[in-house]
Amino acid sequence: MKKFIKDYNHEELVDFFTKIGEKEYRARQLINWLYEKNVNDFSLMTNFSKELRKFLDDEFILSPLTIEDRLISGIDGTEKYLFKTFDNHYIESVLIKNEMSDEGRLTVCISSQVGCPMGCRFCETAKIGFVRNLSCGEILDQICHVRRISGLKNNNIVFMGMGEPFLNYDNVLKAADIMNYSFGFHLSVRKITISTSGIYPAIERFIDERRPYNIALSLNDTEPTKRLENMPVEKKYPFKMISDLLSEKTTASRNRITIEYVMRKDNISKEDAKRLKKMFKYANIKLNLIPLNEGNHNLPIPTKEEIEDFVKELEIMNVPVSIRKSMGSDISGACGQLSGKKYKQEKELLCK
Repeated sequence: MKKFIKDYNHEELVDFFTKIGEKEYRARQLINWLYEKNVNDFSLMTNFSKELRKFLDDEFILSPLTIEDRLISGIDGTEKYLFKTFDNHYIESVLIKNEMSDEGRLTVCISSQVGCPMGCRFCETAKIGFVRNLSCGEILDQICHVRRISGLKNNNIVFMGMGEPFLNYDNVLKAADIMNYSFGFHLSVRKITISTSGIYPAIERFIDERRPYNIALSLNDTEPTKRLENMPVEKKYPFKMISDLLSEKTTASRNRITIEYVMRKDNISKEDAKRLKKMFKYANIKLNLIPLNEGNHNLPIPTKEEIEDFVKELEIMNVPVSIRKSMGSDISGACGQLSGKKYKQEKELLCK
């Protein structure tokens, strides 16, 4: 069976090319073709000989994913992509165009697993259960497809799609490193964010390895018993352990850590605000508040007024607090809504 060329990092490609009698610089050239020029055919790599192009085509699969469908939000222009894997599973990615605002962001939200094992009550992906990890190449290929189809070149990546990224740590970090290559995607480390529901050993490893990427931790409740109801990970890795770890080791991390907090009607009281302030008194964090999106979860959605009251309670907290606007909710592309299911597209034809 052919291998996926996008599973290879620069060092591995250098080793590959030298073994077949080619120069080391071929590795940089190939990465440039794959990610900067974003070609989808080995024959287009014109600074390679015809013999080398044929050899690569015989040995490797250039694109491990196929595009199945594309939806575009009529509200905010967000685009959702459905991809099919080589073994006939489905994953989704989201292009968030309306974040081209104050910071000039154009974000692609990518998946790291087929399904997810975490069982979070408010997340549609959890209903699939865990199927398998995505390879490094499958992670990177999502960005390639989105850029090629949309015609837009994103400058921001969030690992907030389907799956728990820190349960696929090696492939996720390998993909992030490749995204950072100056001769490829050339994405700044500060423009790559990896989200986790709270996998303690991986968080500690991430900090100890002094990884430069942003990390976002999903909290979503200040009471352990309530968090356990909505996020089963609390049983194995209580968030108190993680907040203690952050207080102890946060200075070892180059970037401020984001705490993601999905707001429900029953977790935004004055007492919740007080517990949040106390929990992160010494940690170097910023707080990102996310209104609960519609879904098959039967959880209480807060009103605009209730959210505003909660934010006021947090104003004296000595950390940055922001509210994330839900994008793509009309196409089920917002936080917690990715299902990886096939759907009929009526308005937008894919792959023009």
